[in-house]
Amino acid sequence: MHAMQYEITLPADYDMGIIRERVATRGHLVDDFAGLGLKVFGIRERGVDGSTLNQYSPFYLWHDEAGMNTFLWGGPFTGIIDSFGRPAVQHWTVLGFEDGPAYGIPPVAAGKHVEQIPAEADPVAFLGEALDGLREHVRQEGAHSGALAVDPRSWQVVRYSLWRDEAPKSDEVRYRILHLSSPQLDELRRGRQW
Repeated sequence: MHAMQYEITLPADYDMGIIRERVATRGHLVDDFAGLGLKVFGIRERGVDGSTLNQYSPFYLWHDEAGMNTFLWGGPFTGIIDSFGRPAVQHWTVLGFEDGPAYGIPPVAAGKHVEQIPAEADPVAFLGEALDGLREHVRQEGAHSGALAVDPRSWQVVRYSLWRDEAPKSDEVRYRILHLSSPQLDELRRGRQW
């Protein structure tokens, strides 16, 4: 399983209604996209949930690289490039995915927590503890689901979680979800992925 995100930071005075309209008219286009577990159409708005900036920041969980590659190379991602230029696409290998108590309720918020694996740490032990932390995190009331992913190039670990009402403050980056495409969410493999 693969996680992917790109962040399009917009000017401080940008009309975020433009992004809302974009998602309202185009979001459904990936509601049945092959290989896609979920796509979170997330935004951050300056002055909301502690954000100091405006940002459109979709997040994806893919079953495999085939669906992701179809999306990126000649698929819907060309619309992002046409509108905003070519953003850097962050990519992680998923180490775990867990349901929360609000799994059956459509989430309206998402949160992200990023950690560096210290150079002196045993990465296997560190990731095992991070996975335990994910499980504990999504046991909270209002948690829909969460994923833990790692980029072994930068040794960066990302915990991304979905929430029924609002993401907790322990997630340093919080998003409002404008739309959730989840064509194969129920088919995502649960638990530890190694």
